[in-house]
Amino acid sequence: MEKQDSKREDRLRRTLERDLALHQRRATGPGGFWRAIAVIGMVGWPIALLTVGGAFLGHWIDHRYASGVRFTLMLLTIGAFAGSAIAWNAINVRSEK
Repeated sequence: MEKQDSKREDRLRRTLERDLALHQRRATGPGGFWRAIAVIGMVGWPIALLTVGGAFLGHWIDHRYASGVRFTLMLLTIGAFAGSAIAWNAINVRSEK
């Protein structure tokens, strides 16, 4: 009986030590959850806004001048590349700090 209790206590102690170490690593890690959310927003918004803005502007030009989908695709692509470049620059500036 004492042997089983000892095994349970050892297992419980190891589990608690492991969980405590995991909690400490998360608490003192580089940035944590909210920093990750901020980085996702910092990267995602420029890409999304410029891509959608390019698509809307291209659609308006295509509709106004009856040019098919030529400007929609062209400005959507330009918006995606421009947004990616801005996001890339923001990540590089943030990583230099």
